[in-house]
Amino acid sequence: MNAAWWRMARQPRWIAGLLAILVLAGGFAFLAQWQIGRAVAEATVVDVDSETPVAIQQLLQPMTPQTADDGGRRVKVTGTWTQQSTVIFGRTQDGVEGQWLVRNMVVDGSCLPVAVGFAVTIDPADFIVVDDSPSEISGRLVPSDDILAHDIQSDRREIVASADLINEWNCASIFDGYVVLDQAVAPLETIHAAPPVPQAVLNWLNIFYAIEWIAFALFALYFWYRLVKDAVERESENDAEARP
Repeated sequence: MNAAWWRMARQPRWIAGLLAILVLAGGFAFLAQWQIGRAVAEATVVDVDSETPVAIQQLLQPMTPQTADDGGRRVKVTGTWTQQSTVIFGRTQDGVEGQWLVRNMVVDGSCLPVAVGFAVTIDPADFIVVDDSPSEISGRLVPSDDILAHDIQSDRREIVASADLINEWNCASIFDGYVVLDQAVAPLETIHAAPPVPQAVLNWLNIFYAIEWIAFALFALYFWYRLVKDAVERESENDAEARP
């Protein structure tokens, strides 16, 4: 935008035109805001029954990613405990920092990490399994921690990552998630595992309409700019023709 354009834009008729365009663009912006408000107000809440335990195989298969919708749901599992376990450091419960004991349960030939309880200090040797008969447990299914976001090179493990445990426990396959027991085995404390928060799905049609109204508002401003520019070009052409 050069000096000629600014000179033309400051003329009363174009200032009046700008004011009219701003009113129009404001109306478009109001409609966009109204559409967004309707999208939020009409959002569909996905209410999943997270408290009735279902077989873990209904929600998750070994070596497959866990969906966000299934995280936090209660499951029931039948499997066999192994003597493999690990301690997870840096866990806080009721304001007290402590540790989790995570044990390996074999389910249909695949490893399943199970967070069995919390304590200030844990010695895995106190929980060596002697009975290898099948056991049934229930708990809350939690997505595996992201191994890329944590340092696993030290001896102090602070995450429950299936990608890490599959090597430590020498598993042929593993579930991409872990189960937090509903009831810990004494002397461990039961780990607090919160149920999932219901998710709201926005009405994307309203969002699309809101984007359209915003586009209309921007186009209205561009339209005014283009009219002024055309007026400058016409004036320049008229001056050129008027010169001898």
